[in-house]
Amino acid sequence: MQFLIGILGILVAIGIWSWRLRMAREGAREAAELARTAANLPRRMAFKYRSGRNGLDLIDDPREAAAIMMMEVARARGGPLTDRQSHSMIEEMMEHFRFTRAEADELVAHAAWVTNKAPLPQETMRRLSQKIVGDRYLGPKEVVDLDSMLVAVSEAEGTPTRDQLSLLQIFRDRAGLKT
Repeated sequence: MQFLIGILGILVAIGIWSWRLRMAREGAREAAELARTAANLPRRMAFKYRSGRNGLDLIDDPREAAAIMMMEVARARGGPLTDRQSHSMIEEMMEHFRFTRAEADELVAHAAWVTNKAPLPQETMRRLSQKIVGDRYLGPKEVVDLDSMLVAVSEAEGTPTRDQLSLLQIFRDRAGLKT
């Protein structure tokens, strides 16, 4: 009987220690997630601040301008944003901006919100194209990359429409790109 109680005691001790180790592991995982959230907090707060503002003149990040331009090109096809267009925008942002999927999703949502309140697509493209071209930190490579991003979004649902090509031409004219 004492032997069974001893084995039972050992099994209980092993169970308690494995439970404590699992709890410690979960605590470390929670702490790591909290650290990632804290590191991302300034960018998220800036996003929330900007989302409360209105107007294209308040856009100061070229990546935000590019996202809004991609959204305008996607919406120029007519109808609501499709899954292919959304996926194309997210993939382009992840590749060119080095964003995570969550960051790209946030920026797509923000671009959709801004374009709902923006002026006509042609005016939006003119003003944002000027911001992109006039940005002192962006060179010719980034301008050409943005053109390829806009083309990828316009081709997400097949051959681009006339309205989409018109918006692409506005950007190319402002950027001095030959077609």
